[in-house]
Amino acid sequence: MKNNFIGRREFLNYGFFASLFVLSGCSISKDSLYLRAVDNTFPSEFLESLPSPWKYFPIRNIESKKEPYHSNLIEKTDLLLLNDGWISDLPYELLQEIKADKIRQMLNTQANWFVNNLGENYKGKIVPLAASPWVILFRNADALDFNNENSWEVIFENKLAGQIVFPSSPYLLISIANKIGFLSDLPKLKKQAKAFDDRNALNWLVSGRAKAAVLPLSSCIDSLLRDPRLTAIIPVEGSPLNWTTLSLPKNSSASFPSEWLERLWGPVYSGMMIRKGFLPPIELLKLEKENRNIPKKKPFISLLDERIWNKCWSLPLLDSQGEKDLAETWNAS
Repeated sequence: MKNNFIGRREFLNYGFFASLFVLSGCSISKDSLYLRAVDNTFPSEFLESLPSPWKYFPIRNIESKKEPYHSNLIEKTDLLLLNDGWISDLPYELLQEIKADKIRQMLNTQANWFVNNLGENYKGKIVPLAASPWVILFRNADALDFNNENSWEVIFENKLAGQIVFPSSPYLLISIANKIGFLSDLPKLKKQAKAFDDRNALNWLVSGRAKAAVLPLSSCIDSLLRDPRLTAIIPVEGSPLNWTTLSLPKNSSASFPSEWLERLWGPVYSGMMIRKGFLPPIELLKLEKENRNIPKKKPFISLLDERIWNKCWSLPLLDSQGEKDLAETWNAS
């Protein structure tokens, strides 16, 4: 497991920014504003609501790049959309403070907790766009007849020994075990794993090679609605939240698109986002009133259940000592 942890760090440090700003060769107006992001890490409605003169450029082939990210942000980039797991690998000196008081006043308690726990270097430079809870996705769950099917404790069921596809993030798994008081059972959790491969978790599950997977709701919602063999739960203890965020590079001359976010979080687009497994970071009561047509079934009911939402949590940004302690905890288990 040590290699999994270090491998992800090396990938982020040496692969991500080397590929951030490779243009596709298209002819683009000099007046265009450039948004860059990795495909499939954000709600499609974000692009559908993209106003002129913004243009989207996907970040491609990030795993095939081996060069260090010297000359960071060398290509024109006006807005960067990234998953919260990558924030610590984005040098905060290359970001500018985001002046968006009205947007920050709209943020709910969970979003404010997330931002405040990014630390002083980042919290004024990151704005959360949406959150997606990590869920447990099952294949043919009825046939398994679990004792704790609505709890994270189900991942320790003997019936799932060697049958769960976990994310390749020790930090996430340790936080879940700690949340339910099972931190001393990390060796058992590892024995439950079929693989540590969140990128291909759905393939493992749909093909029948695994019985369960832990992954963000947003990454499995389409398959969940399409395939009757699949069911998903947001456990009663709550779930860690997978945040999609926005930042402005220091050399960007663009103003932060506050009106764009207000529209995205409004009644027209928020319902579309929720159906894709993303929850806008505004007050839950407002979302409930504006989205009464959301399907009344799992996991949508849990997604808008204030009792469960209030139990969800975000992962604080770790400093170097925190990362070292985390690796030691994981490797020792």
